[in-house]
Amino acid sequence: MFSGFTGADPNVPLQRQAGSPCGSGPLRYGNPKRGIKDCGLLVDSDGNSRENLSQKIYTDLRLRLIVGDLAPDDTLSIRTLAEGFNVSAMPVREALKRLEFEKALAGSAKRAYRVPPILPEAASNLFFVRATLEGAAAELAIDHLSPGDLKCLREYSNAMDTAWEKGDARSFLLNNFKFHSMIYRSSGNPDLSELAETLYARSGPWLGKAIRELADKEDWANEHHDILLAIEARDRARVRKLIEEDVNWGTAFFRRM
Repeated sequence: MFSGFTGADPNVPLQRQAGSPCGSGPLRYGNPKRGIKDCGLLVDSDGNSRENLSQKIYTDLRLRLIVGDLAPDDTLSIRTLAEGFNVSAMPVREALKRLEFEKALAGSAKRAYRVPPILPEAASNLFFVRATLEGAAAELAIDHLSPGDLKCLREYSNAMDTAWEKGDARSFLLNNFKFHSMIYRSSGNPDLSELAETLYARSGPWLGKAIRELADKEDWANEHHDILLAIEARDRARVRKLIEEDVNWGTAFFRRM
C-alpha cells in the first residue's frame, strides 16, 4: 500500500511559488495573498474585483481537486473557506457554485459543498472518457509541442520518478497533472482542452485516493517516458495509445473495486 504517501491540509489555501521550473510553478501551502479587510468590500487591498477573487478561489480549489488534496466525501464550508482566504462569503460561494456546475462538487441543503463519494462504476466511466479525450488531444498536440515544451515534459516525468522514490504523493500527482495538462493544452483545440481539464478536476479526488490509500505500489507505473519517446518520434497513433493506456489505469482500477 501507499502508506508512505502523505497529503497536505486541504483547509490551507495554495499559492504559486516563483522561480519554478518551466514557469508553471509548484504550489506550496501558506497564507493567501492579503485581501479583503472589510467583508463588505468588493475589491481587495490591491484593487482586485470580486470577480477576480472568485476566479482565484476557483482556480485554487480546482487544483486541490485535481491533485487529490480534496478527497471523496470531504466537506467544504463556505464560512471556513472564506475565513481561510480572508475574503467575504460571496466570491467563495461563486467559486463553489462554478465547481458544482462542472460536477466537481455537490451542493447540499445546508449550504455546504461536498466532494462526490467514490462510486466505482461512475469513476471507471469518467476515467474512460478522460482517456478518450486526452488521447485525441495528444495526437493533435504533436504539431504544437516545442523543444522547450518537451524539456518541461521530461522534467515533470523525472519529478514523478523522484516523488515516487520519496513517497511524496502530492508531488507525484502534481507533476502528473502538469505533464498531462501541457499536452492537452497544446492540442490547438480550446474546447477539447477545457473538457479534458474539467474531467481531470472531477477524477482528481478519486485518483488521489487510489494512489494514497487503495492501490498497491506495484500496480502503478510511470509510463510518461515512453509517451515522450513517441512524441519525439511524431508517432501519432502510439502517442494516443499510450496516453489512453495511462489514463485508463483509473478505468481498470475502479472497475475492479
